Amino acid sequence: MARIDTMDRFKDETLALIRKAGCKIIFFGAESGNDNILKQLDKGGTQTGEQIAKFAARMKKFDIIPEYSFVLGTPAPTAEKVAEQIEFDINFIKKIKAINPKTEIVLYTYSPVPTEGSELYNQVLATGFEFPKKLEDWISPQWEQFDLRKNPLTPWLTPDMIDKIRNFETVLNGYYPTVSDIRLNELKRKIIHLLSGLRYKTNFYGYPYEIKLLHRVWKYRQPEIQGF
Repeated sequence: MARIDTMDRFKDETLALIRKAGCKIIFFGAESGNDNILKQLDKGGTQTGEQIAKFAARMKKFDIIPEYSFVLGTPAPTAEKVAEQIEFDINFIKKIKAINPKTEIVLYTYSPVPTEGSELYNQVLATGFEFPKKLEDWISPQWEQFDLRKNPLTPWLTPDMIDKIRNFETVLNGYYPTVSDIRLNELKRKIIHLLSGLRYKTNFYGYPYEIKLLHRVWKYRQPEIQGF
């Protein structure tokens, strides 16, 4: 695990030595290609959307896979603005894959963090979002899923928005199966890649039941929620 804006300062010789030492993949919190959202999330440092893209290209030279996590569905003043932000990052993720197809993508839906006093904390409360009030509520099945950022309870996200994020994730994982799923052989990868191709290239993500079926039958592994 590393920060993009920190590791991007490493010399080429250092990155080459890291790969020679056996490093094949590094997790980075990209979060968003939108500089305004990075600021909203209080990402800190100097990371920008432009740097995220350039760094993916740079890692390609050293045969080190950058695993980028993205957080979609941050709060905004209007539903239209939320939808625009989701669409922006979907297109940005596709741009990253075009630059370096080996880039692993991990998708999360934004889950508020109870950091009292922060601007984002106040924003989510203003939308009507509520955190658990009792200690026991934090370990309920509902909040366990929420903590995995897979079951959003946020009032600014509509069911259509959530479906769009999840359906895009399904198509993306079909067109670019994760390298970390060592059970998925080359033939299966080619089949699901071809099946997802038209959807991915035409931006048609709705109702990807055929891809979901193969994921279920082949027990596709999602790196963000399943460990080895």
